Amino acid sequence: MAGFAPNNTPFPPLVAAHDGSNFTYTSLHDRVPHILTDVINDFYAAVQRTDSVDAVAEGKQLTGLLSKLKHEMVTDKPLTPLDDDGTGDIAEWNHWLAEYFSGGTWYSTPFLAWETYMYRRIATIFRKSQFWNTYDYFATKKEDTFRASMVAVAKLCARVDALTQETVADLGNSTKQHLAFVEMLQASLWGNQTDLSMFPDLSNEKLEEMQARISSGENNSKLAANDTDRIWKIVSQVHGGRVDIVLDNSGFELLQDVLLAHWLVAAGIAAKVVFHPKRIPWYVSDVTNTDFHWLVDAIQSPASVGATGLSTADERVLQGLGARWNELLNAGVWELHDELFWTGPYGYRYLPTKGADVWAGLTNSDMVIFKGDLNYRKLVYDLQWPVSTPFVDAIGPIADDPTAPAIVALRTSKCDTIAGVEPQRANELFAQRKDWMYSGEYGVIQL
Repeated sequence: MAGFAPNNTPFPPLVAAHDGSNFTYTSLHDRVPHILTDVINDFYAAVQRTDSVDAVAEGKQLTGLLSKLKHEMVTDKPLTPLDDDGTGDIAEWNHWLAEYFSGGTWYSTPFLAWETYMYRRIATIFRKSQFWNTYDYFATKKEDTFRASMVAVAKLCARVDALTQETVADLGNSTKQHLAFVEMLQASLWGNQTDLSMFPDLSNEKLEEMQARISSGENNSKLAANDTDRIWKIVSQVHGGRVDIVLDNSGFELLQDVLLAHWLVAAGIAAKVVFHPKRIPWYVSDVTNTDFHWLVDAIQSPASVGATGLSTADERVLQGLGARWNELLNAGVWELHDELFWTGPYGYRYLPTKGADVWAGLTNSDMVIFKGDLNYRKLVYDLQWPVSTPFVDAIGPIADDPTAPAIVALRTSKCDTIAGVEPQRANELFAQRKDWMYSGEYGVIQL
């Protein structure tokens, strides 16, 4: 679209409503300050656990900076330039802020802009420090949630292990392969419901219920758009290719993504899978390199992370899968690329220009799967699109690029921006539930 810029978009961005009537306002007024409070409280507890006097003193300073950030947010102060923390992206962040949102306040700046800015500023506070520069202020929540769900994890892994063996034993059976792919794709989609920034209290029971709905097909009624058959037509023609997965949440969702990659390699569809985690802690539960390796090691050795309630058979399946995944990582069949672009200020329509190196790598792929709500919002730029706007129109230049891979979005909707939904389907969903776009209960599989 000619003339598109972060502050000059074809449809209005999501901005907090003055009357408090929209999800953006609720997020800025209630949900996100609560997340920041949790960061402060969890960090305070971490500071109390250290024996270093200097680390404690610095921890108090960092707590003050976090509290200052929260105060600026809730009192609607302007967004200020970021301090350089040596990561390599601050100059771009500050240029973006000055060029497009100079003087903008929290309540006047678009949702996607202030929210990503907040998470980048939190990271800056820690990365500039001496004693806490590698501290992941979300790690405890991420790891504790996964550790507590190990029984559900074991059941899922056993199911996928059996499904994969069935696929490998009958590779010539395209119908069976198709059905297995549909189940794996849907599992990866609905794993996105395990977003700790939206649903912080996940239990074994909830995860098992979710998995049962996937296996039974019950969740099909919650799909706002479903391009699975079109995606399968592409995938079924790929043999020994490359698939990229731009990751979202760690824990149970990451497990679903890893299991999908496991199946794609075992089925001979992919000879390489490239995962794209975040380089810094991001949006509470987003995957970092450390999170990825922690999960693989936890699967290979559940006892090492304090998992309980597993049977001998459960442990055998988990250990076998974990060992296999470490083999794939060591052999370079699976790779992790944590490019800074994913935590940068620009939406994904700017990949060919602002993320040229990243885009050059993605064009070597047969298919790129963008996982989750934030990646979707960055694909469609968090605008108030008419819901029937074709998905390829909403994502812009990366869809038109002749070198582009197939671009797939798997997202459970937790924000009121969406495209590619047929008008009749949208009317049905609004009749069922007015908040369907940001409830986290509905999803899309789009190409």
